[in-house]
Amino acid sequence: MSDRPNILLIMADQMAAHMMSNAGNPDLSTPALDRLATEGTRMDRAYVTFPLCVPARTSLLTGQYPHTLGVTSNDVTSDVLGPDSLGHLLEGSGYQCAYAGKWHAVQPSAEPGDGFEPIKDFGDRGLTEAVDRFLTTGRDPDRPFFLVASFDDPHTICEYARDQPLYYGDTPAAPLRETPNLPPNFGRQPFEPQALRQEQHDQAKVYGTSDYTPEDWRHYRYAYARLVERMDARVGELLDMLDRAGLAQDTVVIFTSDHGDGDASHAWNQKTALYEEIVRVPFLVRWPGKVAAGRVDADTLVSVCLDMLPTLAQIAQVRPEPDLPGQNLLPVLRDGEVLDRERLVVQTSFPTAAAPVTRGRAVVEHRYKYVVYSWGQHREQLHDLHADPGEMTNLAVESRHHAELERLRGALLDWARSTSDFQMLKRLALPQDTPEQVVEEIYATPY
Repeated sequence: MSDRPNILLIMADQMAAHMMSNAGNPDLSTPALDRLATEGTRMDRAYVTFPLCVPARTSLLTGQYPHTLGVTSNDVTSDVLGPDSLGHLLEGSGYQCAYAGKWHAVQPSAEPGDGFEPIKDFGDRGLTEAVDRFLTTGRDPDRPFFLVASFDDPHTICEYARDQPLYYGDTPAAPLRETPNLPPNFGRQPFEPQALRQEQHDQAKVYGTSDYTPEDWRHYRYAYARLVERMDARVGELLDMLDRAGLAQDTVVIFTSDHGDGDASHAWNQKTALYEEIVRVPFLVRWPGKVAAGRVDADTLVSVCLDMLPTLAQIAQVRPEPDLPGQNLLPVLRDGEVLDRERLVVQTSFPTAAAPVTRGRAVVEHRYKYVVYSWGQHREQLHDLHADPGEMTNLAVESRHHAELERLRGALLDWARSTSDFQMLKRLALPQDTPEQVVEEIYATPY
């Protein structure tokens, strides 16, 4: 086995962490992803930095927070990828870097100069065939490769909700009795953020679910599951290609997504909100002989977009830029070490022209999760994810949890200051004991 293995990064779009049968979901079958989980390690608590395509993908390619890059929406017109981005980094170290499918770090498809050889543009049709050509005739046998296969599905659930044609073929219809039931956290819970429902109302044409009945939501969930299964079948084709080419033993395979989908939880579909179904994504890693097979890590907090670059740099034995905010996961994956991370932060911003713009931040710890939006009633949310994984009970409205609330407010304030998150600093709910000089410093900071 080579000291510098090949790397295959497989990405889905808009796939939530719970949408795999190996994660215990009985409403779909994902044999290819189940195979990866059996032959590798599944990180069960993997989060994105921003639950929206362009911010998440640019964050993953650079290892930087979206707000640091100035990318907080899909409406980005200039490339923010520098010479230290993922493709350039590995290409400069001798890897043959190729990209197939959805790019969406600004433009839809990868272009020459992004650090990858584009072998297939945006779209799932023909993607696996392009990968097969690369593996059989397009790769340099004297160099390791870094190949990204990036699928659009199951993102086409957005078109389904809007009653539009699906790009790669419609999903089959089913009678109601064959559709998944509604999740336990379906509907609107007490003391939910006002800002989210206002955004849902203002962008009704985008979400397409404003008039949904419970029956409609069940059909939505059925369609979403079928789209995931369609993507899983293509993942299976990729794994078979590695086997046929004799490359499986020398290739690290990673599977993940840029964000999840509400999947009817909280009566929400699509992304952007900070619910678990939207910010948690699959993260599977297979490296024969190096990463434990069949292991499920339910404890490590993974920031997928921040941790990907330092992890792949370590696998490729190349030194990334210092002071990146992410961490190298290889000691966790390979040696079972404990990652030195107590919490991580997820950010969001809704792409609306209405003022004020809705922004939000979530602090995720092993047990508690704190969310704050920039305006509206009940803009603060506090959930005990051990007792309430569906985020149905907002503890922020109970005085007995005030100490926990204050502690997490302070943690978010410290993070915002340390990362120069000026957009959100002035909108945070500050701890009651915040020193006056800190308040003056925040409000003196331009943004």
